[in-house]
Amino acid sequence: MTTLSNKLLGVALGTLLLPTLLSPTAHADEFHLTASYSTDHLTGIRLGYRWTDGPKILPEAWFAWVGSPRVHWELGLNTWVNSRNSDDRINAVTFSPVLQWALTHGERPLFLEAGIGVSVLDEQRISDRNLSISFQFEDRIGISWQYDPVSDARISFGYAHYSQADLDRPNDGLDFWSLTWHKPL
Repeated sequence: MTTLSNKLLGVALGTLLLPTLLSPTAHADEFHLTASYSTDHLTGIRLGYRWTDGPKILPEAWFAWVGSPRVHWELGLNTWVNSRNSDDRINAVTFSPVLQWALTHGERPLFLEAGIGVSVLDEQRISDRNLSISFQFEDRIGISWQYDPVSDARISFGYAHYSQADLDRPNDGLDFWSLTWHKPL
């Protein structure tokens, strides 16, 4: 039954994302590769795709209240493995708006990035963590540095938390530190 509910949740999320991905105004900005680590002895990898000029879900004036960040949309595929037992694994599809503020300017700027999105996991347990349901929120924050002024490539260091906001109990959640390489297209 759990596998069926996971598939139904995945189809529902895909249905919600499809209009965004097919939006005629959306264009690809970059792909990224992330390595992540949790103090719960979990390691992971993420492949992501980020774009701007997607659907506008909030009035522009609202963003002025928080410093007029650039808004990106991001789709990611994650896999996390228990470093003590490689058969213990969770995969996830994530979708999130990401807000980006320039902290410095010039050829090699520094950015603050934050986002709250959604994810669908194919399992509800990993290691000693019980997540209860496949639907999780993805909260994250990080610092990103554009180290190459020619290609605009960036590297970032961040923190991400996955939790289902007590929609069900228990809600152990997952916490990760991440190192990401971003390559503009």
